[in-house]
Amino acid sequence: MFANTNKKVIRINGSPSRLFAVLKKAEQWPVWDVDLKAVTLTDKQAALTNLEGATGSLTMNNGRSFDFVIRNVIENEQVEYLTKLPGADADWYWKFKAVDESAQAVDLEMGVRITGNVGFVWNLLFAPFLPKAFDICTRNLKTLVEEGKVDGKDVSGLFQ
Repeated sequence: MFANTNKKVIRINGSPSRLFAVLKKAEQWPVWDVDLKAVTLTDKQAALTNLEGATGSLTMNNGRSFDFVIRNVIENEQVEYLTKLPGADADWYWKFKAVDESAQAVDLEMGVRITGNVGFVWNLLFAPFLPKAFDICTRNLKTLVEEGKVDGKDVSGLFQ
């Protein structure tokens, strides 16, 4: 069975709780995720109170849609979601921890683990695009947490 991880790490000047507050609003992911056009949650109300196990559909900018399930949520530390691909699973994740006791900066790791019998094929397909996408997404998360902005536009009201 194939397994591979692609990732990007960045330091964000903000608290783990602030970053978690942004990540837990799944329907707002397209604001900062370069590849997403829309996120539709199956049960939006349930996801607001318990993100773990929330399901829905991701619509990419190219028009393709994928079902997903949010899992392995650890408040103020981690959010993951799983998408099933033909012959493989893609676990997309954000892991973060405070740099020191003051909890005013976090190191964020954004990545994807691709596993499965044909995971190597999906890895080959994704590999050329992931570094740029991760660079843009982590930069957007950084400016969103630090300044409330994405690409210079104030979007802080979406994440109150």
